[in-house]
Amino acid sequence: MDSICINNKNKTQDQVQKDIENIIIENKHDKVKAWRESFKYLYNISTSLGYINESRLALNVPFPKFYNHSYTNVGFEININCSKPEIVAGVKTLAENYLNYEGKCVICFENIGSSKRDGLRAFEFNIGDTKYFRHFPPYPYFSNHNIIVDKNHVDQKLDHTTIRHLLELCDMLPGYKVASNSDKFGTGCTNLLHRHFQAGDHPFPVFDAVAKKEYRGQYQESSLFSIDWLHYPCCCLRVVSRDRDTVEYVINQLFSGWRETGDYPTLARDNQTFSMITQYNVDKGAYEFLLFPRHADLSRFVARPTLQCIKKEFVGIFEFSGVAILPGRLKEQLEQLESILESQSKSWPNTLAELVDGGTKYLSLTDSLEMFRDWLHSFFFTYYFNQSNANNNTIKQLLTLSVQNTFIEVLADNSPISENDSALLESWISQSNLNKLFI
Repeated sequence: MDSICINNKNKTQDQVQKDIENIIIENKHDKVKAWRESFKYLYNISTSLGYINESRLALNVPFPKFYNHSYTNVGFEININCSKPEIVAGVKTLAENYLNYEGKCVICFENIGSSKRDGLRAFEFNIGDTKYFRHFPPYPYFSNHNIIVDKNHVDQKLDHTTIRHLLELCDMLPGYKVASNSDKFGTGCTNLLHRHFQAGDHPFPVFDAVAKKEYRGQYQESSLFSIDWLHYPCCCLRVVSRDRDTVEYVINQLFSGWRETGDYPTLARDNQTFSMITQYNVDKGAYEFLLFPRHADLSRFVARPTLQCIKKEFVGIFEFSGVAILPGRLKEQLEQLESILESQSKSWPNTLAELVDGGTKYLSLTDSLEMFRDWLHSFFFTYYFNQSNANNNTIKQLLTLSVQNTFIEVLADNSPISENDSALLESWISQSNLNKLFI
């Protein structure tokens, strides 16, 4: 262990706070360098103190980026997360890390430096009158993954202040992506009792999506903006402008039109919510704010039963942004399925039509894998009996393709505005009172 790590082991929260403040002051003329250096410092502290266990992160299983679909430029990412406990939508987790904490909940500031979170350190800062702190999670998903938490224990609630604070974070951390999960049960947020944001230095695939329809407008004399309806599995509107006030105004209008004032006969207003992610794009010199409309009717907008063998957990903002975080159980289950399929493939019929009743005649599964039968029929065997695929892909490759396409359909299932529902999308735009600004 080098001397830096040895010194880090003695760092208190107060010392860490002071060190990061000094890093930011030293780089005050370069905001990008300031936040990158401060994150690097905090990551090294978190690993040397044992809060982040890099050996566990190495257990995760990344799939190759997936471009073999209809969504231009989008390279979906699939990861089997073997380092973090599975959290199922609508089911309270019993994982020790979520039950053993200081303060009122698992993310309260009282946990920083406590005996129940040994090694957890954070950086405190203000946005206006609101005190926040940020820190690495014990199982970061990607580069500089941080949780940004309100220092006061207040409910997770999306409102116009949320939008303003996200944009303020963009100014503080240019080039860094900051996000918020929703504030309704079952729609992506693990903790509705305490306001927090998610953030990361990662090229999320959704930012590469192309627009299938663009609305261009002008808010003030020289403040141009665009609203892009993205060609993407779940509904996403991307608002872009060089002017922060313009972005804030447009997003606020869309927020109100979906959640506060809009009337959608098939969607109860009380269940309307959002997931959102934004950045200040340094290369383009513009703010990019992405809104994903959500609806908390869990009988309608969750992954359908056939897909839940792959993804039963809630779908959070990072997954809406194109990065699948799948449960660790899949690593062993997919290996078992591959072995079974390889051993039984010689007895399969020649066409999918002959594989009736989920292939019970031709496919024998263990009790623990029986939940995959309908999924295999809908995905794997469909690809297998496509001759071009069968001739060129191994069973393992076809299983990978099945998982990748399942993720795309999970995103679609969780969206209250379907991919081709232009009428509902136009109704949302109209009820946001933005048409008067379009040029």
